[in-house]
Amino acid sequence: MKRSEKNLLMLFGALFLLVLLVRVLPMAVNYYRSGREEIALLKEREARYRSLIVDTAQWQQREQLKSAEVTDMQTWIFPGSDPNLVSSSIQRSLRQLMAESGVELREAGVARYSYVGKWLMVEQDMSFALNQPAILPFLRALDASRPRLQISAISIARNRKQFTGSLTVVGFARTAKGEAGAKVALPGASTSVPGTGRQR
Repeated sequence: MKRSEKNLLMLFGALFLLVLLVRVLPMAVNYYRSGREEIALLKEREARYRSLIVDTAQWQQREQLKSAEVTDMQTWIFPGSDPNLVSSSIQRSLRQLMAESGVELREAGVARYSYVGKWLMVEQDMSFALNQPAILPFLRALDASRPRLQISAISIARNRKQFTGSLTVVGFARTAKGEAGAKVALPGASTSVPGTGRQR
């Protein structure tokens, strides 16, 4: 190979290295950097999607809990909006709880009702007799009752071999009236169990 040809080859090699350093190498570096940036963006998106999945699951769980709470609260109230019907439902529920708990009903007073916003509140007084082992089961049954019977007043005293007492429970129902007023007694006299000496 002639000397001029060797010089020409060396010149071409130098030009190739120059092009490689000036054009190709920066392009490779930029491609590498952009690839790293894309990988970082993909990882960030993946983390965001995972967070969204977790947030969605938590949101669905909260919604399920809220739905369960609403469903449970709906079982707390008595159906209907007529005070007489709601009062009858409360008396029936209370009598059933007493019978299941071994509590003897002595007398059921006249129910009273009032409107609190869009709620109908009915109060029912009852007197009863029971043995000591039946006290706690009866109170637990009242607390677990559905529709819910809230105890607003209760008194229990020992009378010879038995315990006697009285209680006032409150039941709620929805109403469209939205009236607020004084407590009203429902029509009708109080009732009592025959043989107790109480007036019907």
